[in-house]
Amino acid sequence: MGTRRWPWNGRRAPGQRVWAFKGAYVLQAGQDIHVHHVVDQRRPLRRGDLVRRPLPATVQRTPRAPLRGRADDLAFVRDTVAAGSHVVITGPKGSGKTLLLQHAANRGALSGRVLGDDVGVVWLSERFRTAAHAIRELVQACFEVEDDSVVDVGRARKELGRVRALVVLDGVDLPPEEARLLLAAMPRSVFVLSSRRDDLWVAGRRRPLGGLPFEDALAMARDELGDDVDAEEVESDWRACGGNPLDIIERAAVRDSARRGGAVPEGTSSTEVVEQAVAIVLGSLTDDARATLRPLVALGDVWWGAALLTEVCGVPEGEGAAVLARTRLVHREDGRYRVSDVVTRFAGAELVPLVARLAEWTASAKPAAVAGELDVVERALERALDAKQHESALALARTASVALARTRHWGALAVVLTLGLRAAIGAGSVREEVSFRYALAVCRLNDGNSRQAAEVLAGALSLSRDEQDQRLAVRVRELNAEIGHLSARSSLSTVDAVVARVAELGGTAVASAKAVRDACANALASTPGGTQLLRLAQENPAVVRGVVSIAAVTGLVLATMSASGSREEATAMPPTTTVAGPPSSGRTGVAPDPTTTAPEGTAPTAPVPGSAVVSVPVPTNATTPGGVTEDGQSGTGEVGRPGNPGSTTTPRVAVAATWGHVRVWPVDGAVGTTRALSGPTVPNHNEANWTYGPWEMTTPAAGYPTATHLEVGKQRIRLPAVGAPGGSVKVTTQDYAAWGGKVGYQPGVSCQPSTWFQDGADEVIDVVCFDRAGNPDDVPFFVRYVAGSASSRRGFVFDDQPAAPTFVPDWRHGVHAGAVTRTGVGRYTADFPGSAGGAVEVTAVGPALRHCAVVGRRGQLADLACTAPDGAPADTAFTAAFTVEHNLLDDPRKPVGDYLVAEDSPSAPAPAITTRWASGNAPMTLERTATGKYKAHFANGYIRSTMHVTASGAGHHCSITQLNDYSYANDTSIWIACFDSAGVLVNSGFTLIYTSTRIY
Repeated sequence: MGTRRWPWNGRRAPGQRVWAFKGAYVLQAGQDIHVHHVVDQRRPLRRGDLVRRPLPATVQRTPRAPLRGRADDLAFVRDTVAAGSHVVITGPKGSGKTLLLQHAANRGALSGRVLGDDVGVVWLSERFRTAAHAIRELVQACFEVEDDSVVDVGRARKELGRVRALVVLDGVDLPPEEARLLLAAMPRSVFVLSSRRDDLWVAGRRRPLGGLPFEDALAMARDELGDDVDAEEVESDWRACGGNPLDIIERAAVRDSARRGGAVPEGTSSTEVVEQAVAIVLGSLTDDARATLRPLVALGDVWWGAALLTEVCGVPEGEGAAVLARTRLVHREDGRYRVSDVVTRFAGAELVPLVARLAEWTASAKPAAVAGELDVVERALERALDAKQHESALALARTASVALARTRHWGALAVVLTLGLRAAIGAGSVREEVSFRYALAVCRLNDGNSRQAAEVLAGALSLSRDEQDQRLAVRVRELNAEIGHLSARSSLSTVDAVVARVAELGGTAVASAKAVRDACANALASTPGGTQLLRLAQENPAVVRGVVSIAAVTGLVLATMSASGSREEATAMPPTTTVAGPPSSGRTGVAPDPTTTAPEGTAPTAPVPGSAVVSVPVPTNATTPGGVTEDGQSGTGEVGRPGNPGSTTTPRVAVAATWGHVRVWPVDGAVGTTRALSGPTVPNHNEANWTYGPWEMTTPAAGYPTATHLEVGKQRIRLPAVGAPGGSVKVTTQDYAAWGGKVGYQPGVSCQPSTWFQDGADEVIDVVCFDRAGNPDDVPFFVRYVAGSASSRRGFVFDDQPAAPTFVPDWRHGVHAGAVTRTGVGRYTADFPGSAGGAVEVTAVGPALRHCAVVGRRGQLADLACTAPDGAPADTAFTAAFTVEHNLLDDPRKPVGDYLVAEDSPSAPAPAITTRWASGNAPMTLERTATGKYKAHFANGYIRSTMHVTASGAGHHCSITQLNDYSYANDTSIWIACFDSAGVLVNSGFTLIYTSTRIY
């Protein structure tokens, strides 16, 4: 039964309260109620407690002023949301972030219909400090939850993961790592955040708001104060404030108030004039207005509710706060008040009496009202602690935490508990410290973070004594045991379940296989993200041979847990045993013969000495080379239904990581001719300096790549000794015409892989190129090929069923990749577990010209858009890859590289790097040199190397135009050009991945 205020018909002493708990009436002195009493009485959420709320498709706001000078910013929000990407609006206080979002909502830019007919809008305006805090509030917004229930964050993530919404969070204060956790909790949703922080570029496409142009600042001042505003004074303010809208308005408003009082301030500078004006207005205030102003000044930049302000200062709103708002010394918005920054020389209220009055109010106010004044309570606690007023802070923290513990706002509770713990330690109150530690540990455990819970509770264990508070001491010990049990179960249960079940059933192969399958099923069924692996195991039972194989399967289970974000269960180190198998003897999509001997020169896919060889039947999704037929259709072959594993199976082989890259520069050779791209007879320029692979990392070399001119616009690339099943190919055009080179084609050309396959020991890749009109043409290009896996920092998927609603890749079509969901014609969402914060690239596959772009990132999800040459959406086979702080080769021998994700638009003043990584933390820069043209510089790298670029706008495509990483080591310059569907240069975001396999 939940804790609540109980009706009391009799008389009770002042400060006493009555509580109902488990059917009993308890009368306690208010001063003796501690937060741990209330925390213990909150019940966890039951299965049927969450009921989805219908979310509105649109939200209307009432802007306090017209929008001036932000047309480009409004277009950025509109276009970015329409592309399905997260938006982060940043800027200092008063830059107009909230106003921009309000106008964007009213103009339809923040409508759920932009994303889909069934998408609603969630709008919260709160300064969230942690992801758990925000997640709980989002659950309350999206679901109906009983007030006496506590939503654990694990359950909240699970439920929110099913919600697709446009989420607007105005005024968040999340560190970058917390922002990532928040976005990952709702992977199907698009977020729009506003924040004063400048480090949230990791959360989405960042749009910093700077100062307004003078003309717009003057118009804004006249909107606010009338046409009589003096332009010269506004210009002086504009220069002094750097164009900040709020600062300009505050200065102009206080001068206006002084003049309306009959006094005209004089001074030699804008700042002096404002100071005189403030003094004049302050001198005209009534005693009630002054009494109201003091607490506002004492706590500074926080919004007060009218009821709380009235309670604390003892002055009715109409005689105090409303008067201050008319003088422009205080801002008023939605019934709340905040002091203006121009009020700097007015004595605020004394801290100790103010904090005491706040403690009295929190002790008697409704819990929901206390939650609504969290900013005031938090600021008062911080000011008291900074002033070493620990007793005052402790009293406020105790009453506020008790109130918040009775609400659904446990994110706010954790904020107050943290400050209360500091106060208890400073005041030397052992009992209070234990109480706060216990309650905070409960909150952390409820957040799913048993490690932090254990750290917080450790101090309580050493302090709690039965003679001080027997019940609390017992609960501390019980909670510690519970945390220890959860920690032990989290790290060992999966491994123990597998091994113990095998031992229980005996040593037969059939029993061992059943044990592994059952244990993995039990583990995965309760693990987020494990259902895909579970389905694979259930549909394809196999005999697992030996303890080494058991360890390998266990490692796969743990890896899946880690990739799915189950931090509590993925704490064990993965096994170091390598599972390998014989290389494929045929093309991609053709089953290899497990009994054949590996061809000479295929070391990258050969079994590791001493490792187990496992052959596991798995489903296949294609039967053609590269999965795409020569007529450009997706290969369906023998599969069951599109997007799901078919009924036929082929033996799975574990493919070690392998790779290779080439540059094809001279393209005017006769059709039918073949030439080497590197080797002893090839000069180290043009092609050889950007061509390399494991074939040259042996003595003697296993061979050298070649290019065969099959027909106009089509080249066949052969990479020696790196052939493997599956894999991913990235092709990037070198558009030398866009650089200004005199060549036989116009800027805007494109290249893409049409197919690739294993041919004995080699990998064969066919590349097709087109002019801007879509006709075959011979143009230069870069190719990078990767296959297999050595770590989870890289992954890829090849979707050769572009019309299927859902594509679940088999082992040849994906590495560290989840399902691909078709969200519309030519629109896809690819799931890459573990890819959050990294870079994603995509390339169209097939003989017909297509353009594919990464149009949005949402945690581990990547939104992709593929179009025909005219820009119309088109279902297209594609391959996409991701890398996280890695150069995509997945080879520790070649670690050098960089990537950057840049955002830009036709209306943006300059491109901005939103995600970056460089080996050795090397500096990088990016500049726009002309419309649609960019120069990137990395302070690392050297030949040999490869570089690839992917556009981020639907219908756009980007190319390398020129490069220089050969003149000096650690001095790499790359020039890029981006085009729209008509082949016209356009400012566009893009992802650039540079990899150096330097041998010099």
